[in-house]
Amino acid sequence: MRNRNLILNYIFISCLVILFLNDHFFKFQYTGWFTGKLSDVVGIILLPMLLTYLFPKLKQYSVFVAGFLFTFWKSPYSENLIQLYNAVSPIPLHRVVDYTDLLVLLLLHVPYLLIKNTRIIDHFAFKKINPSFVLLPSMLILMSTSNGSRYFSYVPYSGNLNFNNNTSFEINKSKNEVLSELKKRDIIVAKDTARIISMNRGRFFGMGKFEQKNLYNNEKFYHVSDDSIKAVAFKMIEESNEYKINTLQLGDQTIWDVQFNMYSKDNNTTKVIVNSARIGEALKAAEVDRKLRKIYKKLLIEKFNTL
Repeated sequence: MRNRNLILNYIFISCLVILFLNDHFFKFQYTGWFTGKLSDVVGIILLPMLLTYLFPKLKQYSVFVAGFLFTFWKSPYSENLIQLYNAVSPIPLHRVVDYTDLLVLLLLHVPYLLIKNTRIIDHFAFKKINPSFVLLPSMLILMSTSNGSRYFSYVPYSGNLNFNNNTSFEINKSKNEVLSELKKRDIIVAKDTARIISMNRGRFFGMGKFEQKNLYNNEKFYHVSDDSIKAVAFKMIEESNEYKINTLQLGDQTIWDVQFNMYSKDNNTTKVIVNSARIGEALKAAEVDRKLRKIYKKLLIEKFNTL
């Protein structure tokens, strides 16, 4: 039998409110170490209580499940699962890999004691509230966490650095002039075919025809002309503004796989939006933040503006 008081008590509700306010307001207004860790602190307290409410048989052992889920979430191993989920979900998931976050696991004894000794939370329970009014917001708030005001996301084990549409600038030259100048400097620029095709895979899928009558036999269920798809793909690539530079030297720094959009605003102005790049691996998020603000972002803009 579910104990409604597990999610209808002052401790749980307070943690939930703090989590919501911190993820959607405080992180943006007061960016720093404290707001960065606060969500993990309150989250690790309320998650076991929520798990025990949903799965009563877990009892106080839900803290071990919560600890495992939190560790997996904060590890590189969750990256593929997050990307898969974000591809189909209207509510995207976000997180930054930072192993110092695992220190909050030391707080698991707090929900352990509360769940094991439910009489404690019974004294702080709301008696006249339906659990449904708390359960749904709890799920949504836990899913819609934010990384704060960083204009980048960084995956340490791969070195991949993604900018959040914040690194854009204009060059007082035409697009052809920019491409020509890059070529003169032995900077190899090519259309980012992998990205272009990936972004338009739904359109390719729609070019085929389903034969429903062949669903239960050995005939082709889905027909598509390979030549037609290739023709459309080549046209997309030709018209696309997605580009890639495999290797770029920025002063004494080397970065790889620079993905960017470049398009003409008019005959004499070109806009560049840098999407991502690959930098050093195994850097801490704070170190990347410092390097970006002092090196990468500045040098990228300077590199293009000197063309």
